Amino acid sequence: MRPQRSYISASRQLTQPTLLTRSFAPARSNFSTTRMAALQEWLVIAPDFEGALQKRLAIREEHLKGLKKDDESFWLWGGAMLEEPPKEGEMPKMKGSAMLIGAKTREEVVERLKSDVYVKGEVWDFSKVQIIPFKSALRKPL
Repeated sequence: MRPQRSYISASRQLTQPTLLTRSFAPARSNFSTTRMAALQEWLVIAPDFEGALQKRLAIREEHLKGLKKDDESFWLWGGAMLEEPPKEGEMPKMKGSAMLIGAKTREEVVERLKSDVYVKGEVWDFSKVQIIPFKSALRKPL
């Protein structure tokens, strides 16, 4: 038995395992190929400066509030990269962030990252940030 494919529209958030594909999308009135084609996915790896954990923790709430101001299609997923799996009762040893961003251009990603409090507050080492064109095949919640 073949797994059932599901397709997303630009207005639907991913809440279940979903195979993302534009080329096999059925013709439906609510399927916006123009909107989906306009956005490119960007995998971003943003390492922290050495010893930036206390700065990160001090401005984390401001960082998270800033994310909510962006269009919901911009931040597709994101979170902290860790030195090791977290241990119960201990603060995770964070060393940077990884995220998937939906934007038309690399320049749009750069502009938004530079305005983030983690760059301005010298948590992310912007000189080491990697911005990689990406195409999701599958996204699913943990």
